[in-house]
Amino acid sequence: MFDNINQAQERRILRYITTVGIATFLALWFNWPLAFCTPLLTAKFITDKPQFHILHVKQLGYALISTAIIGFLISSGLPEYKIAFLAMLSLGMLWAYYLFTDPKWVMFATFLMIELILLPSVTIIDQGVAIDVGVGFAFSGVLAVALYALSHVYFPEEEEVEFNGFPPSPLTDEMRWAAAIRAWKISFPLVCFYFYFQLSQILLTVAFVMILSLMASSDKTGKAALFFTMSNILGGLLAFIAFVTISLVPNMYIYMLVILVIIAIIGTKIYTDPTKAPIYVTAFTGFTVLMGTSMSNGALDDKFYVRIFQLFLVLLYMLFMTYFFESRERK
Repeated sequence: MFDNINQAQERRILRYITTVGIATFLALWFNWPLAFCTPLLTAKFITDKPQFHILHVKQLGYALISTAIIGFLISSGLPEYKIAFLAMLSLGMLWAYYLFTDPKWVMFATFLMIELILLPSVTIIDQGVAIDVGVGFAFSGVLAVALYALSHVYFPEEEEVEFNGFPPSPLTDEMRWAAAIRAWKISFPLVCFYFYFQLSQILLTVAFVMILSLMASSDKTGKAALFFTMSNILGGLLAFIAFVTISLVPNMYIYMLVILVIIAIIGTKIYTDPTKAPIYVTAFTGFTVLMGTSMSNGALDDKFYVRIFQLFLVLLYMLFMTYFFESRERK
């Protein structure tokens, strides 16, 4: 592909570009609720889990079951009892953060955290679409895992490595719970504010904070503030460039071409600069969320700049909370 890229890197780059590109194509041309989650989850699985195993399918099954359970609780009217609902949501978030510190459960914890913010939030916006959103997210998850599995069929690793199970968590149980509580303390105040006062217009802000707080549940938080800053600025900059370019020629084919160029740039950077790969991975997550519903129908909307402003607020919030808790820990 390029002179300074070896064959293994080229194969991984092609896997990323092809698979995430197909996921984006499907999201653009077939409009279903939360279609943009398909390229987002596909990209995350490919970069976070270089090896595919049947255990990943089992985690998807657990995610679908949890989606059904959360959907049932929501349909039963639980969100109307704000205190009880927030208490159960708090426990669910804490459990998801705890699971995220174990490599075996990262995929399920990611699904669970997205479910916990998206499914209840639709009852605030429109109760009638709650089932459609749940089904749409479940379908996006199934499609993402299927594409992730197929990517390893057509772009396998050159050296077959026997899968001996997921590595154990490098943290003790006490450290895992401490990390989970730290991440919970960052996100739950905003989540509580959002659901208690039913502020549907800040859903994106809450979603960003909850997803980024997953990273705060790791044991390496010393450079978290710098990481949040660089990845969010890069994701916002890519989204802004894409938005401006597409607005010049608002065409479905141009939209797809621009997104593919972004995917190619991100994919190349991830595998040619491994030390900075987490920044590029997170930047693509931010880019995908910022493009928002436009990735479901290929049409630009008038809320893009609102989403950019909310991303800026998320950055300030995450910087403040990260520095605040790190300063307390140092003391």
